[in-house]
Amino acid sequence: MRNRLIHSSSLAVLALAVSAAAAPAAAQEAAPAASPPAPDNAGIGDIIVTAQRRSETLQSAGIAIDAVGGENLIRQGITQADALNKAVPALTVTNGGGSNTSIFLRGVGNITNNSYNDPAVTPSYDGVVLGRAAGAFGSAFYDLARVEVLKGPQGILYGRNATGGAVNIIPNRPELGRNSGGFTLSVGNYDAVGAEGFFNLGLGDNAALRVAATHQYHDGYNRDGSDDANRSGIRAQLLFEPTDKLSIRFGGDYTHVGGVGAGSSYIGAFTPGPNGFTFAPATGLGSSEGFNTDAADAYRQTQLGAPGFGFLNALNRQQMIDATYWGLNAEVTLETGIGTLTVLPAYRKTDFTTYFYGPAFNTAYNDEQDRQASLEARLAGKVGMFDYVVGGFYFDEKIRNVGEYNQEFVLPIQRYTHKTTSWATFGQLTAHVTDQFRLIGGLRYTHDKKSINGIINNFIAYCGGLPPVTPPGSFAQGCAVPGNLPHFPNFTTTGETVNWLIENGYIAPGSTDDANGQFYPLLNGAGIIQKTYYPVVDSGKFSRVTWKAGAEFDIAPESLLYASVESGYRAGGFQLSEGNPSYDPEFITAYTIGSKNRFLNDRVQLNLEAFYWKYKDQQINYFTVSPDSVLINTIDNAGRADIKGFDVDLMVKPMRSTTLSAKVQYLDTEYKELTLTTASPRNNINCPYTATGNFLSDGSTPILAFDCSGRPLLYSPKWTINLGAEQIVPLGDKYELVGSVNTSWRSSQYGAFEYLDFEKIRPYWLTDANLTLRMADGGFSIGAYIQNIENKRRIATPQSSPIGFAVARYTAPRTYGLRLSASF
Repeated sequence: MRNRLIHSSSLAVLALAVSAAAAPAAAQEAAPAASPPAPDNAGIGDIIVTAQRRSETLQSAGIAIDAVGGENLIRQGITQADALNKAVPALTVTNGGGSNTSIFLRGVGNITNNSYNDPAVTPSYDGVVLGRAAGAFGSAFYDLARVEVLKGPQGILYGRNATGGAVNIIPNRPELGRNSGGFTLSVGNYDAVGAEGFFNLGLGDNAALRVAATHQYHDGYNRDGSDDANRSGIRAQLLFEPTDKLSIRFGGDYTHVGGVGAGSSYIGAFTPGPNGFTFAPATGLGSSEGFNTDAADAYRQTQLGAPGFGFLNALNRQQMIDATYWGLNAEVTLETGIGTLTVLPAYRKTDFTTYFYGPAFNTAYNDEQDRQASLEARLAGKVGMFDYVVGGFYFDEKIRNVGEYNQEFVLPIQRYTHKTTSWATFGQLTAHVTDQFRLIGGLRYTHDKKSINGIINNFIAYCGGLPPVTPPGSFAQGCAVPGNLPHFPNFTTTGETVNWLIENGYIAPGSTDDANGQFYPLLNGAGIIQKTYYPVVDSGKFSRVTWKAGAEFDIAPESLLYASVESGYRAGGFQLSEGNPSYDPEFITAYTIGSKNRFLNDRVQLNLEAFYWKYKDQQINYFTVSPDSVLINTIDNAGRADIKGFDVDLMVKPMRSTTLSAKVQYLDTEYKELTLTTASPRNNINCPYTATGNFLSDGSTPILAFDCSGRPLLYSPKWTINLGAEQIVPLGDKYELVGSVNTSWRSSQYGAFEYLDFEKIRPYWLTDANLTLRMADGGFSIGAYIQNIENKRRIATPQSSPIGFAVARYTAPRTYGLRLSASF
């Protein structure tokens, strides 16, 4: 209740500020509502998109794209990116803890455990491509015009090559000659409070200022306070149009994310044995327990941790997140005699500090600073029968990271600087062969230069020695006796770790911290500590030509048939991975045929798409074996995969006040070639295996090759169905009641590469509903909402922990509340 009072006061301040800013505007002119409802006699409305670097309706864009307008984002409770799959069936956004966000689209994506691996689905904010997903997707959605999701490789017109697709977050722009404002306030269970507000000021005839702000808060969905929200943001844009041919828009934004952060819960634990792994469930711990409760800690302390094989400790601190994202950008548009020139300079900075548990670490820590600068220039025009877009792009990024991933008997410590410089030239040509038939071709040349300068050290406490003594022999060795083996604290330097071991009597006084690998015998004879030393200084260049060929045919004035084939590429890179410092690029070729249609005076909309993608050398993250036979966590390239299916998108307005919608996706994915090479104790993989005949560096642990060919790609449910209904009931001339229900179904899907039973996300329904009383002219509304009516928390991110636990982050429970909106 105290939190609600604190945050509610901030909402009141925001609402008063917006009202005060908008009040002079209301006195000067009767401004229309920010987003009034469509007229009663209107059919299905149009959404304007810019996915092809030009303004066009969603229905006239001959590409695979979903778009969600700003009002629909609010109505569906989509306040950040991980809820976008409510509106976009093909998309999955996950966060397993810390600063890393993973994005999958139709199975194409990567589980992100670090910040030097580029996303396969590229995020953009206000036309600026983002090198890291966390900034855009950790921030709140507010005062947005729309979010566009492009499905398939984006190898021509977008700032960085993407193999899976692109997610474009597009804010509302300043409007000339208009003074207006608006806000939305909400309260709900879990002490949820939220506010979003904006004002738009016309500054004479040629300039306008738009300022928007938000604050979102709710208590944690888990008992340890995790899965909470505490986000605040502000954005300002200044538009200046000195002539009818020149437009200059400046923008700046700032977001702070705080609180506890994403959290998971124990499902159970795996114990290795001579005949494989035995799973034992975490009895009495549910999906909302979290890691840092008395009950969860009591369970944790019953488990042995490899390779020390002592009982694990309770978590040593509460997790937290403290992140700031800010950026400056501009858009300069000039109409010339040969076309429209658009220039987009931008600079962005991220500062991120977090303690997090991830897959049951105790406790991981990351301190990271990212900065990026980019410049894009495009010229778009028309010559005879040809429309053209040509341009160039430059991108420069630098990441500094210090972190540790404490597993109690294993303490990985890393620090690195990673740099990327990328430039590209691109062009796309559309030939209007006839008034109804068009041919499209495009090329892009991309050149990436990447480098890494860092080091990873591991402190590893072994029971007995190398190879370690395992249970039950470890008990006789005394490794399970409290205090016999060190449980490492959360150190980020080797020097303080060695000093701590000396001060606590584990290793001999005078032990040194040298710039190489070392062994430290435990003074009590229970085991030995190894310190690894792996500096990585490497750099390289990657380049590729990507292409697109397509055709469009207007079957009728409101019926479009389109087809395309295009290629995508994601650059290779460098990593902190012992003996395996680099990984190769990945490639995709996508074949698409689709149709977009309107019937019966815009009362029926039917869009169809069929697709077939060939995916090669996917970049995946898992435990494998280095060239010098050491077990490591690394990014590696998978073999080949096929992705095929179809989308059906139907919207119907049988009456002027009734809207029905249905989105269905069928998705068939299969790895044609996927071999995971690893060894005990990271060999808990549900795929057939053969022994390679080689052994780890201890000389006794066999290296195994698991053949996962035939398995589906991650986050690729075979069937996805989204259904919606909205009914408007007039209440006299001034008011109307609006009710809506949206439900979605996902068939089963896997969320991790081990393909274990708990990593298979079971089929589920998810249903939301809204009931709103609003003024017919759109000036005021008050409503109630409920999300996840079923009140079932489903697995969102399953993880097989290096310590042996099965853990998962879950979706939100049932939430409900009230929402008040006004516009001036």
